Amino acid sequence: MSSSSINQKASTGQNSVPDASENMKEMEAGGIPATDDATKPTAQLELTKLRRNLILFVLCSSQFFDIFNASAAILSLPEMGADLGFATGSLQWILSVYTLTFAAFMLASGRLADITHPKPIFCVGYAIVGLFSIPVAASVNPIMSIVFRAIQGIGAAMNVPSSISLLITYFPNPAEQGRALAIFGASGSIGNISGFIISGALSAGASWRWVYYLLAILVVPFSVLGWFILPKHQIPEGRDRRSVDWLGTSTLTAALILLVFALSDSGEVGWGAARVIVTLVLSVVLIVAFFVVEKFVKDPAIPPRTWTNKNFIPLFFYAWSIYWFALGTELNLVQIFQDLWHTSAISAAVRCFPLGITAGISAYLTGVFAPRIPRRILLLVGQVFMAGSVILFAFADRPDRYWSYMVPAMIIGMFGVSVAYVGNTIAVMESARPTDQGVVGAIMYTAYQVGSTIGIAVTSSVATSVNKNQPGDAISQFKGFQDSFWAMLGMHGTEILITFIFVRN
Repeated sequence: MSSSSINQKASTGQNSVPDASENMKEMEAGGIPATDDATKPTAQLELTKLRRNLILFVLCSSQFFDIFNASAAILSLPEMGADLGFATGSLQWILSVYTLTFAAFMLASGRLADITHPKPIFCVGYAIVGLFSIPVAASVNPIMSIVFRAIQGIGAAMNVPSSISLLITYFPNPAEQGRALAIFGASGSIGNISGFIISGALSAGASWRWVYYLLAILVVPFSVLGWFILPKHQIPEGRDRRSVDWLGTSTLTAALILLVFALSDSGEVGWGAARVIVTLVLSVVLIVAFFVVEKFVKDPAIPPRTWTNKNFIPLFFYAWSIYWFALGTELNLVQIFQDLWHTSAISAAVRCFPLGITAGISAYLTGVFAPRIPRRILLLVGQVFMAGSVILFAFADRPDRYWSYMVPAMIIGMFGVSVAYVGNTIAVMESARPTDQGVVGAIMYTAYQVGSTIGIAVTSSVATSVNKNQPGDAISQFKGFQDSFWAMLGMHGTEILITFIFVRN
């Protein structure tokens, strides 16, 4: 998904680091770590071609395994839920808690890397993702698996922003950087489909636990390899460094946890239940408290002036819809294939194959053509495509409608994701003040993760609340998934109105 914006940079020949000192200031402002190496002339960073290729390989592997981790978790959910005794409405926490901690800790992790250096933050974060995959695999109850998935999300928040910073640092030439960023983005698309296929094979032939054991076996060596492959780092002295906004980060994390809990629990007990109302109110109070904190702390994670950038507020909420659609759709499809159509895990993975293929193709094509199209048109087209996709999904209630409804829906939807992602990225960065581009970019990446967290919770809640009152046959149980697709359609319709009314070219 992120490959769309990356390919856009490559296709336009855009120099992402026109001035080293200016680039470092922007990265620091946004929580994307800058290093002293980033300000050194290229001559001081002389590396052999082999070393540079190895650096690119290690950094791209983090993007691969981040997306692999998400897609593999989706496909293994049914077996995992049955084995550990998850309640129907709580199973989505395996996905939500990962994206939640990813979103909440990304800005703080980027700032921490700026205080020290991206290399140790990258390697430690990478190791956390791998090592804490082991206790997830060894989980004996739902709480244990959810807690360790949350810790994995913190690790991903540490290594993904740092990998982008290191990639920009060691590939400063515009042409090389464009190629490197394109490969970085393509690694995510490959990770997405690989996660489905490998998770399906392991869940069907062995156990869902081996999905996480395999992740540990592969990721931990890469974290060690990164320490030796990435050039030696030095912690800079005497330079003014900002502090980490731990108070703001903690407040935002608590607010998101309570919000997701309220959304997911409402599917089981209804919106009128006292515990749903209380947690929802508390989440709103903490969100308000977060903005108050950001106004008074010395170095806020999200500086208040950021919200005054042109188009920033509507595009911030627009960003929610992209991963909301992508992960919500994948979650529904896996459950439909396995729970309603009674296919094996590997068969469900193969049925999702059009998602991965279309994601790669659409990312490339969008990167080539999107920069030439008016931004508002891109934003509207992306939403229309995703809306059309969920309409087709909503009518795919039988296996014989896979080719006639689901495959076209996957193709249209993934093109919509690519167009929307690129359009949103271009529009928000072009509208940002030059001094705010770093923080705007970092906040938008966080917004994508927040959207996925809320989207998974809403999608699961709607399906659960409807299906608990339906008969147990497949056609009746499809009603819950159908209504969750209609809820997505309402979300996309709202985004179309917001774009049409509030986004200015």
